[in-house]
Amino acid sequence: MSTKELYKHKQENDFEQFYEKLETFLPELKKFMTGSLKAAERQGDLDVGFYDAEGMLNEVYLETFKTFSGEMDEKRLRRSLFKKAIQKMDEKRALEIPDDVNTHALLKAEMKLLNEDFTTDGDGDLILNEELDDISYQQKQGWSKQIYLDASLEQLMIQKLGLNEASLLSDEKRRLLGFLYSTIPLRSKMVVELLVFGNQDTLEISEILEVPEEVIKRTLFKAKERFRLL
Repeated sequence: MSTKELYKHKQENDFEQFYEKLETFLPELKKFMTGSLKAAERQGDLDVGFYDAEGMLNEVYLETFKTFSGEMDEKRLRRSLFKKAIQKMDEKRALEIPDDVNTHALLKAEMKLLNEDFTTDGDGDLILNEELDDISYQQKQGWSKQIYLDASLEQLMIQKLGLNEASLLSDEKRRLLGFLYSTIPLRSKMVVELLVFGNQDTLEISEILEVPEEVIKRTLFKAKERFRLL
């Protein structure tokens, strides 16, 4: 797709054709929005069924239509669309993130949170030190935390993060997967979701978030470390 086609539809004030071209241009955006929304609902960040991924995409595309210029190339457009989708998710989470937020600094701070020490319980199982009470005790006692991801999202996570497929064989492991995922800090989770749901590689994620690729790689490495409990 040429951005010249989009600009032609913009000049003709033809939003319907503009929308269709964008949807064809970047199908990963819809997958990202749908996956992120489902995950947020499953973890209790958003009310289930209150928001609609299609409607949120409409808002993203409409905002793009209003500001689109013929000077924007495909790379800048792709990056802009993902940024707007992330901002839309932030709005729905009612997060008051300032316009000048430094994502690079946030990710570096969150990596410290992700860099938690592991210990073992009496049976030799790996346990996060700070989650010892939540995971070790509750896991052995039937575990009261009911955090599940959608089955399709679980499969994507297993595939994209290189996790053991046996992680989904038991109800207990599925709950643990959901719990561990829910404890990833917000900006780091966005990196994971761009990889898993948006099908973006580390270079593309670094361009979308305007963060060095090495930071993205380290963030993903630290995030994956959380799943060693599975």
